[in-house]
Amino acid sequence: MSFHSPTELRLVLRQDVTVPAVGMFDRFTGHARYQVTGDEIRGTFIVVPETAPGSDTCLVRVIYGDHPETPQRERVDEPRIRRTRVRGECGPLAVDALPDASRLDARGQWVRSDGTLRPVPRSTARSLAEVVRAVVAHWATRPNRLGLVRAAARHAQQQPDTPRQAAREAMERELDSIRAQIRQHWSVLQELEAVAQADTPALPVLPPLLHIDYLDPISGSTGILSARPRLNPCDGTITYSVTGGTRVRGDFTVGPVRLSRDPLPGGVSVQLGAGLLPNGTGREGEPVVNGIRLRGSWNCTDAGAFTLALPESIPGVRRADRPDRPLPAHTAAWISSVIRALAVAYRDRNDVDVLRLVAGKNRVDQLRQAPAQAVAELRRHEAAAEARLTAAREAEAAFASLSA
Repeated sequence: MSFHSPTELRLVLRQDVTVPAVGMFDRFTGHARYQVTGDEIRGTFIVVPETAPGSDTCLVRVIYGDHPETPQRERVDEPRIRRTRVRGECGPLAVDALPDASRLDARGQWVRSDGTLRPVPRSTARSLAEVVRAVVAHWATRPNRLGLVRAAARHAQQQPDTPRQAAREAMERELDSIRAQIRQHWSVLQELEAVAQADTPALPVLPPLLHIDYLDPISGSTGILSARPRLNPCDGTITYSVTGGTRVRGDFTVGPVRLSRDPLPGGVSVQLGAGLLPNGTGREGEPVVNGIRLRGSWNCTDAGAFTLALPESIPGVRRADRPDRPLPAHTAAWISSVIRALAVAYRDRNDVDVLRLVAGKNRVDQLRQAPAQAVAELRRHEAAAEARLTAAREAEAAFASLSA
């Protein structure tokens, strides 16, 4: 900065108490330097004019010390009040409505001899507030005050990244992010609406008995599993009642992944048993393998990730009577083989897309709730963000007009 016209003056701290200083003013940046030279208070105070867009209020910041531009770093000639060195800044302060020193929050940090920072002592804070108020009060009486304000505005406007520009750009990014989230949720709602409006397909008629290929876990050869299928028209699942003799018997309910959030649910889910029992402890018709009743389910989101042989072990299955005990190896192998076989049979049906659409229609109302609530909440955030952005743009425009 290039300060000009040094002026010797005395700053009035309080009645009958003054301190000598030299004032210098930079017509290019609008900044003013007050170099205080008292016995108990020494150091430099920089007055930086700021603007209040849309208002006639004149504001200033007071920086403790001279150079560099970044106030957080150590500055040259930081004030010393008695033996306490002070770092920081305060403001913005309304120059035409300055509070008494007792109510002026001058802020600042005490720079100790080891370089650590601490809050300034109370007596130092009082003296700091007095000198800050005195500096600002003197600056307010400058005949070229308006010229300094305009010079400061021009100087700030010429910087590569002014605070107002940064604030406006941050608000634009925030608004863009909110709108991107709205588009995502709205896309889901549109997909759900398409499912809801799709014509209800004709449900398939199932034969009384199906013969399903499975892999014998003992011999490794392909066998035939007999099952009576029952279509559940409300959700597109099929309950298979397996009648494979003494080895495996019971019900398996197979359909799309149960917890899928997709408008058209994919994958395959196999639930051991049919409807829930009234007491909530299990399901009707839970399968029995080698004399052990089993409970649980398996969900595979990737419909192409399984075959009659893989995955070798199906997780999520436990004993109904002793869930804490592991399954015998042969029992685990048999139930895994049957689950894989039924999952393949459902996946490979010619009418599986019809069943998925039925499942999708069944879930539409439930799946609408979360994205609809999210859109409503995001619309509120969008309105608030738009208001903040409008204010930021007006502030930037007002600042630009002031510096013109």
